[in-house]
Amino acid sequence: MPTGIRSLPPELLYAIFELTMSAGNDAFGSHDDEITVSPPWPDIFDLKKGPWVLGQVCSRWRFIALSIPQLWSNFYVRLPRCKDSAVDVLQAWLGRSGNRPLQFQITATLGFCGHHCGSALLTTLAGTSARWQTVELVDVSIKFLDTLAMQREIQLCSLPLLKELSLRSRNWDIESDDSPEFEDPSTAYEVFFRAPNLDTLINLDTLSLSVFKLPWNQLTTYIGSDASHAIDHLEIMLLCPNLIECDVAFDRTHTWPTIPSLPLKQLKKWTIRVRNSAHDLSLLLSQTTIEVPNLQELALLAGPFVLTPILDLFRPVVISSACSLQYLELSGNTIDHSLMRFLESVPTITRLRVWSSLTILPLLQNHEELVPMLHTLDIGLTERADIYAFDLTILAVVVRSRRRSDHVESIRRMNIVVNMWELDIMGLHVFPPIMEVLQEEGLDIRVCKRTEKLSRIK
Repeated sequence: MPTGIRSLPPELLYAIFELTMSAGNDAFGSHDDEITVSPPWPDIFDLKKGPWVLGQVCSRWRFIALSIPQLWSNFYVRLPRCKDSAVDVLQAWLGRSGNRPLQFQITATLGFCGHHCGSALLTTLAGTSARWQTVELVDVSIKFLDTLAMQREIQLCSLPLLKELSLRSRNWDIESDDSPEFEDPSTAYEVFFRAPNLDTLINLDTLSLSVFKLPWNQLTTYIGSDASHAIDHLEIMLLCPNLIECDVAFDRTHTWPTIPSLPLKQLKKWTIRVRNSAHDLSLLLSQTTIEVPNLQELALLAGPFVLTPILDLFRPVVISSACSLQYLELSGNTIDHSLMRFLESVPTITRLRVWSSLTILPLLQNHEELVPMLHTLDIGLTERADIYAFDLTILAVVVRSRRRSDHVESIRRMNIVVNMWELDIMGLHVFPPIMEVLQEEGLDIRVCKRTEKLSRIK
């Protein structure tokens, strides 16, 4: 009679295998938690990782792994060192994915399309374009996109399932592209136009994506890194009248034209990340009329840098838009006057997340009328010791006074937000005793990792 792991039913092994694949970096060491150039899915040419390794344990595991197309529907493609069997490997992988929607990342370094193996890989991959759901393109060139467009035209296939497109590329210079005779980029710019379900665009590099012909009106999510110029982000936002969620990082704002209006009437979630560029960004948008009437969640993040210009910029925005903001997240250095004026402009928020560089507790203690509907307070810690940057005696006073007040909501929940690598060694036992006292008095306290998707709005 089988014992140990051999006694597990196939259904349980199915679940374990799927969890193993979804663990990604933790199981196979492929990437960090953040979106980076590193592949988030198994490298199809690394036979010592990913689902390949599951099939090398025993015949039973191999049979089970081959019968789960989900294991083979997420992958990373590159130009391998051993190119002779590369196409066969890709075909085998795609065959095992059945008819499942595909999520993949492809790194097309310089010369990818000029190599017969790269062209063959692209042709094979393009044959499954009807199943593409998430596509991440890294280091691609204009020539690569043009070749891809031609492949799709040959296949006579649109991109009916494509929902998310991510682009991370080197600076595009047609003169120095991997095809010297390449002149007209228009076909390349149209490669993702026929994607009726595309709703998410991610720009991770210095690309001016506004030159692309995309189904802009249907995009609901835009994510842009600080590698792009601020004006590039703003131009894309102008092209997307139906944006619901936007997360943009601003760092390059040294040259810009004037943007008179930025109507974001459908936007509900907006995250703005700035570094040393807070002052420049405020100048860039100082003459711009920003409309966000449906905004519910706002994050203004400056890290260790100055936040004051952004607070002063967005205070009139939230007032004139008359939005019912419910979630607010702040980080950066600011003065009490600017912070208090901004909090006065957002009386509807029910959840507030602040990072350790902000001294917000004294304001809540001295001005009970601030954020009267607040019931959840998140304290963000870059490091565990940052908890001591907060005056926990004042925290106790704020929690207790609001509980007794008839004019404001009581703070019923507090989340201590930490980096993921700190989570395993953190619990209430590592914090000052006042935390346990507050919990005994009825405050719901929990420790959670920064990337955890907590429900922001209650």
